[in-house]
Amino acid sequence: MYGGKPIDDQTYALRRGVDIFVGTTGRVKDHIERKNFDFSSLKYAVLDEADRMLDMGFKEDVETIMGTIKSAGPQNVQTLMFSATVPYWVQQIAREFLKQGYGFIDLVKDLKKKTAKCIQHLAINCPYQNREAALADILTCYGGGQTIIFCGQKKEANQIKLSDKIKKDIEVIHGDIGQREREIALEKFKTKKCDVLIATDVASRGLDIPGVDLVVQVEPPKDAETYIHRSGRTARAGRSGVCITFYTLK
Repeated sequence: MYGGKPIDDQTYALRRGVDIFVGTTGRVKDHIERKNFDFSSLKYAVLDEADRMLDMGFKEDVETIMGTIKSAGPQNVQTLMFSATVPYWVQQIAREFLKQGYGFIDLVKDLKKKTAKCIQHLAINCPYQNREAALADILTCYGGGQTIIFCGQKKEANQIKLSDKIKKDIEVIHGDIGQREREIALEKFKTKKCDVLIATDVASRGLDIPGVDLVVQVEPPKDAETYIHRSGRTARAGRSGVCITFYTLK
């Protein structure tokens, strides 16, 4: 359950009773305020993408939700946090929420690179003015399957979609695209009605589309964690994939 969908339908479903509830923090808070939850029998509380959820943009919402669960008094709730990237500060904050029986399990501790083993990483020195032509060539050479292209800004994503050099069916998702339009674009991409998805970092997490063979970043991201999440959109469920990053001498 998430914003942009009618809350009344969700309220009806909750009041009938559900076994598992999955939601964004904002919509979970809406249901808490409407008293649509009964947490007294809760067994598990799971925080996915924990590093993002404990960042300053979401931390207050998470604290409100966890505080509501605690005050409801369910017995023996197990709290779990998952993330592909867990910086030290996340572990510090996690200890605040997981005071009893705190444990940290690292499934990638033996990897020097924290990306999936099945990804081939390539970098291309590509001046900004040449990137659309380079993208067209790469999609011809590598893009036999489905491709996600990551941009740092919404304006860049729109420009690439409108490029006359790229002869592929393209969908775009970013912060200015409405929820309904995003869902339509993702559905077209998942069902292979379009070959290329151009996106900002709204698509760097949470997308599990097995058929993505290629990820292209039109410039390096600002931090290693973002690189890990972007590149992880390919090589899903044991498949192999390629991640290509454009860079300049700057």
